[in-house]
Amino acid sequence: MKILTRGSYLVSQSDILSYRNIIISKTQYSQKEDQSWHCHENPFFAYFLKGGNKELRKKDEIKCFAGTLLFYKAGEFHRNKDYMAGSRIFHFEIDKNWFSENKLNPENIHYSEINSLAIKNIFLNIIREFSIRDELSESSVQNIALYLFNLLTRQTDCKRSIPLWKYDLDKIIAEQTNDKQSLVNLAKKLKVHPVTLSRQFPRYYNCSFGEYLRQLRIEKAISLLAKKSIPISDIAEHCGFSEPSNFIRCFKRQKGITPDAYRKLI
Repeated sequence: MKILTRGSYLVSQSDILSYRNIIISKTQYSQKEDQSWHCHENPFFAYFLKGGNKELRKKDEIKCFAGTLLFYKAGEFHRNKDYMAGSRIFHFEIDKNWFSENKLNPENIHYSEINSLAIKNIFLNIIREFSIRDELSESSVQNIALYLFNLLTRQTDCKRSIPLWKYDLDKIIAEQTNDKQSLVNLAKKLKVHPVTLSRQFPRYYNCSFGEYLRQLRIEKAISLLAKKSIPISDIAEHCGFSEPSNFIRCFKRQKGITPDAYRKLI
């Protein structure tokens, strides 16, 4: 099995930016890439800007598409198959020395796929800095990385006390993103008192119920924005927004940029 050294991936990166103990890159994949088992010397994140594949790990199989965010520990063996043609992945690799200097342990993160919408929004700031590349970008990226790992560690600690109703709620909402939902109706389906659900929802989702539904719709739009032939107005309608202006305003509030600006980043 292959062990890829610092900054190395199965194909050559099309664009690389190196800072102290951090390497950021964009990589484009074809449908016929090396599908052998391999691992990497350093921990890293992979964010799918476009396309997708199937990721195989020791215990998991993850179907990836535009907007998927993965985390890899150093030495974690995996293999990838069924790449969509033209798949583009943003890599954020952190040297082991960075963790030592900041007294952080990547082994404390027990996620393969990161579904937290708040963390995805934070990660997008790293992609933006990759595009900006001015004299403040390195400091900004270092600070974002610290915040990112602190959040991930905190979420891992909280995971031990997550109630069963949350897993059921995630499934219901994910399957009915565009439908009008109410906490009262959801409470009935989950067999939880509405007051309990309304009180505990912000604790596990870090936002109100309505805002969370908007975030899910925006994440759905991310995969469609990778297909640049689809008009913004069509994406807005498909994701449940009554007007394109509502979609653009909501997208900018969550991601910090407009849908058109996001398209330019990918």
